[in-house]
Amino acid sequence: MDKQGQLNLEGEGHGDGHGRWLTMRRLAVTDLARRLNLPLGHKVEVWLAGGVCLRGQLRLQEEVLFIEEERVRHLELKVDRASFTYRDIESCVRLD
Repeated sequence: MDKQGQLNLEGEGHGDGHGRWLTMRRLAVTDLARRLNLPLGHKVEVWLAGGVCLRGQLRLQEEVLFIEEERVRHLELKVDRASFTYRDIESCVRLD
């Protein structure tokens, strides 16, 4: 008898477990963007403290499913390959 546990993403009668997880993650990112008033996934112009201007697609540095409210200021974002934190943003304008 094999006692090694396995991650069952199929579940019984629930269809595609991985697809549901991806959908849940997308909804969490959408909700986070709405709460922070950030156009995640869109082309933006971001001005950072110190006069740095970045243009490109705004994304999360790392995929997160849940974020604690007290950690929002430390949320890591990126525009193309440039990384920064939420607290570094002076302004952010959606360009598309």
